[in-house]
Amino acid sequence: MDHETQSLTERILALAPERSRGVLVAGYETFLQFGVRRASMQDIADRAGISRAALYLHYRSKTDIFRALMAHYFAAASDLAAEALARGGTPSEALRAAFAAQTGDAATELIVSPHAEEFLSLKQSVARDIIAEGAARLARVYGAWLARGLADGTIAEDGAGPDPEAAAWVMLTALDGLKTAGLTPEAHGQARDRLALLFGRALTP
Repeated sequence: MDHETQSLTERILALAPERSRGVLVAGYETFLQFGVRRASMQDIADRAGISRAALYLHYRSKTDIFRALMAHYFAAASDLAAEALARGGTPSEALRAAFAAQTGDAATELIVSPHAEEFLSLKQSVARDIIAEGAARLARVYGAWLARGLADGTIAEDGAGPDPEAAAWVMLTALDGLKTAGLTPEAHGQARDRLALLFGRALTP
């Protein structure tokens, strides 16, 4: 498949060792169903169609599986968001494409899950260090886009402010806040698009 047409899920799995991809898919589906705390290695092994002993050859614990998923997610989301922003368009169009790429198929399911706080909260998640690092990486991606736009006149100076990365944090914090709204996947997508429109209008010269 062409690199540019990969979904978020496909990009995440492409970052993982090939022999472990089935385990990561099983872990992801198990965490969606039970949450990280309630899930067991046996649950993941059963879903992957392997023995628990074979599962331990891939990962030592369910925490390791979850942390791997989060690390691959943020790497893939950052790359996809950067690619979407680089395609240009109005600020609203660019943000809508980047937000959609960043929260694509895989992330939306996590975000609207009843276990969302356990997955993505800096207070609760067992991957909070990875989440913090990944959020900073995303802020750098959006901050660099804002800085380029300020330089070429496609982004309003009073919208991005004197610190583009700080402005990026504001946008991403607002986007992150949608995960606690109890939305369906469809409603989440609509809210995400409205957020892109609002920020895009503020950033338009």
